[in-house]
Amino acid sequence: MSRPALPAQLSPSGAIALAVAACIPYGLLIVSLIYGPPGGDPSQYGPEDRLDQSLAQLYAIFFGVMLWIVIGIVLRIAVRTGGPRWAIIGAGVLFPISAIAAFVASAASFDLPGGWSILVPALLPPLLAAWAVWLRSPRLRALVTIERASLATLGAVAVVCAATIPLDILDRLQMPARAAAATKNEAIVTQLAGERARREREQRDKFARLTPESPFADYLDYLNANLPEREHEKAIAQARQARTRQEAAVTLLQEEKPPLFEMRELWRLDVAATPELCKALNGALINRANWDELNQLVGAYLEDQLPNMKFFTTAGCKLDPALDAAAARVQKIIVPMSKADPDRERWNAFIAAISALRQVH
Repeated sequence: MSRPALPAQLSPSGAIALAVAACIPYGLLIVSLIYGPPGGDPSQYGPEDRLDQSLAQLYAIFFGVMLWIVIGIVLRIAVRTGGPRWAIIGAGVLFPISAIAAFVASAASFDLPGGWSILVPALLPPLLAAWAVWLRSPRLRALVTIERASLATLGAVAVVCAATIPLDILDRLQMPARAAAATKNEAIVTQLAGERARREREQRDKFARLTPESPFADYLDYLNANLPEREHEKAIAQARQARTRQEAAVTLLQEEKPPLFEMRELWRLDVAATPELCKALNGALINRANWDELNQLVGAYLEDQLPNMKFFTTAGCKLDPALDAAAARVQKIIVPMSKADPDRERWNAFIAAISALRQVH
């Protein structure tokens, strides 16, 4: 079969530009269909859910109308290129049918959220736009005959349009199971939220019972809870009253895995830089610098300790071994970095800060 002669000066640029422009209402339409329905069982929707659904449907209709107008313009430009009479007539018939199918399927997506009907409005625009761009592209027309390309594309459009009804039936059959699953998920979410609220109440009750005689570790839990700034400052003030803070800080720092992160604000807790505490802090920092973890992770932990390092070196603690170990570990972060790496300045500044502390002695 001979190929039809291609029109002179044929260019797909206009069709491509319009197809790209159609991506905006297309994307907004799909977003409206996915996130517009409230979800769950539609029969259980309240007035607010119904209002949200109605607004989302209006958006979907608006974006859908805009999308099919653009696609109609693209198709009109494309069919002027020429092609089999049956293909042009078929496109003229399928275009309004596709708009109706997309509208019906979109409505089903809102009535039966989470179903398969969304495939109809999701597939039809790319198929129609792709056929239009193909008609306008000499290179694509040279790859396959116009009869085959038109038959394949328009046939696919017809199949998707025809699938509107079976997909709607399938969604209706599956809706009870989806609604039950959504109800179960909501119950799980509610249960988890309740458990989290209970744990937070228990935690706050525990904090409220703290006294100066309470274990220092309990105060560390309080300091490291996710608290608003005002309450965090209250926790700091209470921790300063803990009578065991000095001895407990030494004991905690001497553990095999000292809770350095939890003690990053030790400098604020009115503890004395005794030889015992200085020795324990020095050992804990060396321990952390030699951790068998990623250099970046260890560097971040050491960086958290800079306020402690500054406070206790100023108070007379000789932390030179720990400072040397920290600088050596952080240097391993810098070695593989390029000079343009934005984090390089951060780590160089940290090493400089450590060096300045070492120069105190």
